[in-house]
Amino acid sequence: MFFRRAALVLLCTTALVTVVSPSNLVSAADATTDDIMWLPCGAIECATISVPVHKGLDSNARISVGLYKRKAVTGSSPRTLLLLPDREYGSDARTLAEKAVLTFGTAITKFNVISVSPRGAAGTVMPAGSDTAIGTLDMVDDLEAVRSALHVKKVSIIGWGSGATVATAWIMQNPSVVQAAVLDSPIDPSTSLVKQSQKNIAATALGVETAMKWCASHLACPMNANVAQELQLLKTNIRLERVGAGVTFESVARAAARTIVAGNPQELFVAIATANTGNSKPLLALAGDAPTALQAYGRCADVSRADAKKIAKANAAVKPHKFTIGAESQLYAMCAQVTESARPLGTVKPSNAAKDARVLVTIARGDQVIAPSVVRAMAKRLKWKYSPVYANRHLIVGYDNATTVAAMKFLAN
Repeated sequence: MFFRRAALVLLCTTALVTVVSPSNLVSAADATTDDIMWLPCGAIECATISVPVHKGLDSNARISVGLYKRKAVTGSSPRTLLLLPDREYGSDARTLAEKAVLTFGTAITKFNVISVSPRGAAGTVMPAGSDTAIGTLDMVDDLEAVRSALHVKKVSIIGWGSGATVATAWIMQNPSVVQAAVLDSPIDPSTSLVKQSQKNIAATALGVETAMKWCASHLACPMNANVAQELQLLKTNIRLERVGAGVTFESVARAAARTIVAGNPQELFVAIATANTGNSKPLLALAGDAPTALQAYGRCADVSRADAKKIAKANAAVKPHKFTIGAESQLYAMCAQVTESARPLGTVKPSNAAKDARVLVTIARGDQVIAPSVVRAMAKRLKWKYSPVYANRHLIVGYDNATTVAAMKFLAN
């Protein structure tokens, strides 16, 4: 009898210890009240949230927005941090979540990180017939739906490129839901995209000139002896069809967008030098395929058809000194073939409260895609902190260590 009682006491004690054991306590990171069903995805968690294709319209069409989560592992009251990737450059949403600590350091472990896949990306596939409903303002609605489903009053944000533009438009219209934001190279959703495009064209031309100067000043560049002469030789070889089929002025511009824009001009100049000596394969590999209407949807969703025509015409009229970067004239010209945007940018009216928002705006001074002058003017007008970086590339947070550290410190305060 004694042994039966002793065993019973021991069993109860063990159960009590199990209940109150620190390893079984629910952490602040786990104590979420969201309505989203998270499933294991390797080192992170994945989920989707269903949102209407067109908010406020009588339609049953819905899409599933992809979400990728990394829970906070330090701190007692973690904030929610949304990561908003660019549609075209940099890492995708899932990669941002998976490599968050590697990219941002241990400071990010204090946040519940939610990386949001933009409309039209692999994680947020659009239904047939709604392929072009991927505009900035549509994605602003998606972010509000995500915040609501997470049951948090405020979120922090890091956005890049088009993702930063989405965040900018959201903060302009509803700043009260944002704790703090770091915006890397956004366009200004409150001013004319036609006017911005003229400045972007100038930034691209400066980017080409800067890349040529870099080559001329670095012995490692194979065209170091005479960059202009080598580029002129390429132009001659293209006209006389002495290079491989597919090497055109347009393909060189696409190759530049994949190298110079990523801060790696060396790769482009090596490929050009190789093409001039008879092997065009490296240059063609960098160029990739010609742009398609599918790739134009993101641009077309943010401009009227008339404005798209103006932007395409302005880019087509450029007479580059040696070469240019990107395929803007071709992509914007394709807007004539797709459904016209119902919610173009340039019409967003910032609320007065937006000037009180905690926002850090950054961009590389040598950005070849977005004109720093546009970003600076927007930040100044809204009284947001503006912190440009001496670099020659597009997108800077996560690529420049000092900028990344400063961004995380800004969000943590």
